Amino acid sequence: MINNWQVPRNKRKLYPVVDILSLFAIQNLGDVWRQDLNRQLDFESELERYGIKRPGRRRDRRAGGARTYESWLFNLGLIFVETNTNIVRTTLAGDALLDGVPPVPVITNQLMKLQYPSPYSIRSRVNIHSRFQVRPFRFLLRLLADDRVQRLSKAEIARFVITEGQNETPQCFEHVVDRISRYRSLGDSILPPNFVDLYPSSTSGVQSMEDTLDYLEDVANTIINYLEYTQLISRDAGRSIFIPQERTADVQAILSDGTRLRTFNPDHPFGIENFQRNFGLAPGQNRDNRVFGGQTVTDALYMQRRVRSELLHMARVSPIVDVSATLIDDIARAVGCTPQQVEDALSGFRPDTFSTFEANYLNMAISGTERATEFERATRDIFELLDFRAQHVGSLPRHPDIFVESPLNYSGIIDTKAYRSYSISNDHRNRMVRNYIPTYLAQNLAFFMYIADGFGANIDSQVNSIANETNVGGSVITARSLLRLLQRHRVNPIDHNVLRQLFTSNARISALQIDSL
Repeated sequence: MINNWQVPRNKRKLYPVVDILSLFAIQNLGDVWRQDLNRQLDFESELERYGIKRPGRRRDRRAGGARTYESWLFNLGLIFVETNTNIVRTTLAGDALLDGVPPVPVITNQLMKLQYPSPYSIRSRVNIHSRFQVRPFRFLLRLLADDRVQRLSKAEIARFVITEGQNETPQCFEHVVDRISRYRSLGDSILPPNFVDLYPSSTSGVQSMEDTLDYLEDVANTIINYLEYTQLISRDAGRSIFIPQERTADVQAILSDGTRLRTFNPDHPFGIENFQRNFGLAPGQNRDNRVFGGQTVTDALYMQRRVRSELLHMARVSPIVDVSATLIDDIARAVGCTPQQVEDALSGFRPDTFSTFEANYLNMAISGTERATEFERATRDIFELLDFRAQHVGSLPRHPDIFVESPLNYSGIIDTKAYRSYSISNDHRNRMVRNYIPTYLAQNLAFFMYIADGFGANIDSQVNSIANETNVGGSVITARSLLRLLQRHRVNPIDHNVLRQLFTSNARISALQIDSL
């Protein structure tokens, strides 16, 4: 039995959720997935092809890896098991994601409803203690919204929130606040002597204090990653999480919506299915009345699912503004069909591809080395949509990540930094001054730029220092502001003379500047 909050940790971040769900849905066409080992192994192969699961020799030929992804989707309320047939189907929230609805609001809605007890929490390989009667992500937001707490570290969440936040009563909430306050003054001395016995690992049992804290902090970090996907929280330089000022009203609206834990009766014949279908309602929905009959799986239906899945995958890693002939050809080659089949499959399918890309681009910007190359390439694609000729040159020695050329005969170099708060270190400054800028000066170089999730307090003076030494203007811009700039350009194209002036401002480019263009 697990005596703390728990979520599946096979995928510790939520950015590939649409890809995983769409691949899972394809594998579920017309059969009982749970009883088909080959189907499960095919699902693992597709996850590897998409780069979601690390390829390699499988230690578990019984498809245990595939089942952990099913558990991940089940925990999020995106799938359910039909009681009478044992067929796994997508919930309405799952359908919304497959239809290309912006993913962040859908997943935020699911996380705010996620609770213990639930069909996930009572699964035999999970079995979360029945003392937990709580919606964990709401509990976290309540703590962050409390003036006495405001910020939470991974250590605090691991030691007190996921272990002692067992219900939503005022008494329990005040108890956790008090524990956090005392920990900030006294440290680990306030942990009970039997702490390791209270919170054994779900796989290793009772461990040393060091290993127990590592295990709980790993769970806490995954929970933070989940909540971070909602964009309701940020992390500071010390890695503590907090609610940004601009999201406080959104959080208060969530916390004051009047909802309660859902009743869950696993002993009722349809208790698990009914709970999961209600849990899986998309925003604005209040009932799932779907009745499923037999479905004939035709080649056309299968190809439609494959094509739409491929489009959603492409939208995750590159901004798509329209369904062009080039895009159709790219999908046809990836899926192995004709361009006409792609057109037929996409008929009437108009997903919000920009929102899908936006959610993933913002995740790339905080990914560190994990998705740094994806971040570089996606940034190149953004500049192409800003009507620059853009090249990804990051693989070349002594080169920046991206080189761009304007139709107005000037160029720029861009370094992407997948950091939450980036400051230009001495090493990075030297690379820009001594390597990157001299390499491109002869190509009408007009600007240098850094792109990150956020920047340190001294970033303006650091940019100015480089500009003064090299006589090349520069700027920095957050990933979110760059997306804002692209959206602004899509509505009304921005003259490249204006962009040149913006990019050579020797300062941070603000949202206010973008909105005033």
